[in-house]
Amino acid sequence: MKENWERAEAPVTLELPEIAELVAPLFRGKRVTAAERIGIGLSNSNYKLELEGMREPYVLRLYRGDENVAAKERDIARLLRGTVPVPDILYADWSRTRYKSPWAVVEWREGALLRDVIRSGNAEQIASAAASAGAVLARIHSYRFPAPGFFGPNLSIAHPFAMDADNFLSFMEHSLFEAQSGVWLGEELKQAVWSMCRRCSPLISQREEPPVLVHSDFNGLNILVRCDSSGCSVSAVLDWEFAFAGSGLVDIANMLRYEPRDSALERHFIRAYIEHGGTLPSNWRLLSKLDDLIALCDMLNGSMAQTPNRINDLRRLIAATVQAECQGD
Repeated sequence: MKENWERAEAPVTLELPEIAELVAPLFRGKRVTAAERIGIGLSNSNYKLELEGMREPYVLRLYRGDENVAAKERDIARLLRGTVPVPDILYADWSRTRYKSPWAVVEWREGALLRDVIRSGNAEQIASAAASAGAVLARIHSYRFPAPGFFGPNLSIAHPFAMDADNFLSFMEHSLFEAQSGVWLGEELKQAVWSMCRRCSPLISQREEPPVLVHSDFNGLNILVRCDSSGCSVSAVLDWEFAFAGSGLVDIANMLRYEPRDSALERHFIRAYIEHGGTLPSNWRLLSKLDDLIALCDMLNGSMAQTPNRINDLRRLIAATVQAECQGD
């Protein structure tokens, strides 16, 4: 699961006095006593903040992107409050007057990464965590939009975009024959991917799914869970920077990207997703793999010679997608 992937850019590094000065106006003079870098994200940077006289910590989130990302995460947190476990954004500043890039102070949520529960938990913990993730994703996908596309102010659809067969083939052709994906894949795998795309593209235009809220990075690195004697449940879904309105299969694919077919995690996740209102077409496996192929090639397009671990992992995942399609998965 993105093991040892290299960051395209170095994480932001701030010393404790700099952090204390930045957030001081928000906490009525309370002193920041500790600031610890947290998370393994490959884009934004996060610090866990401890303040004197306050039991609960906070998170300082420093955005790599523009102000639209910070605003989108704030708007999504407001939309989902009370229905999906998303940390509240207590304060956001994209004015660049106090700091060079957008930043926010976010509610702290306790929990372990779902990835770590999958790695080290027992069968019952994995099953309950997967089921909780499926139920939460069904609630996320219950939020529908009038059209697919990318969000603008207040989660309006500022840039409508439908992924039909023509757009799919156009993106894949560009990735394979003009951008970097074809370079990193090599000639044989590149041609195999292109052949698969041409065979399967008509299926994309046949879909009748309504556009829903898509997290677009829904996986064990962005989901926190809390476990006790009764099992594990999702305590937070993090990092909404890539969210858009579109096919919910994007999130299904992301969650199951590293899972073998019919694994225990897949079974419990999919069953809970459907039981809590999520819907899947009969050929959801193939359609989700096509959606994921777009994401994998997009990440491969942005890879460089300095990111060999990332390239090798993406190449392996793309090869597995072609192999699964050839076997009728």
